[in-house]
Amino acid sequence: MPQLSNSILVLLGGGHASGKKTTALALEKELNSSMPESTVDVKIIDMNEYTDHGISSVDSSQFPKSKSAAITVQKEDFDQTFPKLKPSRFNFAKLKNDLQELNNDVNPSKQRILIVHGLYALYHKELREMSHIKVFIDSDSDTRLIRWIKRDVLINETESLESVINAYLLGARIEMSDFIFPTKEFSDVIMPRGFENNAVKLIIDGILLYFNDKTIQPKRSSIPVNTLRPSVIGNFEKEKFDVQKNKFYQLN
Repeated sequence: MPQLSNSILVLLGGGHASGKKTTALALEKELNSSMPESTVDVKIIDMNEYTDHGISSVDSSQFPKSKSAAITVQKEDFDQTFPKLKPSRFNFAKLKNDLQELNNDVNPSKQRILIVHGLYALYHKELREMSHIKVFIDSDSDTRLIRWIKRDVLINETESLESVINAYLLGARIEMSDFIFPTKEFSDVIMPRGFENNAVKLIIDGILLYFNDKTIQPKRSSIPVNTLRPSVIGNFEKEKFDVQKNKFYQLN
């Protein structure tokens, strides 16, 4: 499947609570603030909306809420007792169709930028082929679990501590190693510590290379300057983020 012709598609994949949504919002804010008014149309697509329950990437109601469940489950009963989290719970066909519709319905006076974030943003081959920039947002498992607890238990108060821990230990941890982490190899940019300003700036530079109107120039960045980031877009001339380059950028 060819790249979208009228839009720039950015895929943000990675583990549970790794910072995918935060990065998507940062990209949207930076694009809207740094580009001339009325030149860009940024749309964020959350892959959670393409699951059956449409709320979060993991339906914790499928897992027990007792405090001891995660440590008392017998290994031989594991597969029969709890659902195995798989990419099939995401409706990739609908997502691709919606992206094509957004691509076809473009205001000619603006450059449309589509940002898709989700666990399996880099999983589907045809979705990757449609994209222009592919990003894997990584982070160690302890940090991601803490972020998950902080988000759903402490801030949003949508889950109990027990339900999050059980969903992680009995489902999400295995899903990460079996399905999500292997998609890292398809990325153009790797963010090893979750959301980072340096990576957002790098992705913005990559997006600018695809702009149809070469006269469009960004305003001064609203993200603090960091010396780890290339200072000019020219550093990336002829180095568009695509699989043919056999190269990815990892911020260390």
